[in-house]
Amino acid sequence: MTKTNSYAQKRIGFYEARFACETIHQLVTNFNSLASSRGWTAERSCYSATLIRELERRGIDLTAIMSNDTGQQTIRYVRVAYDKDSHALLPIA
Repeated sequence: MTKTNSYAQKRIGFYEARFACETIHQLVTNFNSLASSRGWTAERSCYSATLIRELERRGIDLTAIMSNDTGQQTIRYVRVAYDKDSHALLPIA
């Protein structure tokens, strides 16, 4: 295991434990914080990937913010709201 992988694994483990304890409202707030940030670092990658996995684990529909047009999963980092009826994240203006 490389030093970088070790760092990423520790951070992902940290975020997994944190996000598992948060409410859906808190997870949405976390996602929305990513929409306003333009910087990208290894830390943000760990945070973002773990947050998306937690939302998926809870069965939240992410199709309105995710696409797979090029064979690679792409996430649109836009402000979203949680729709209880459809159990989905929906972009907001």
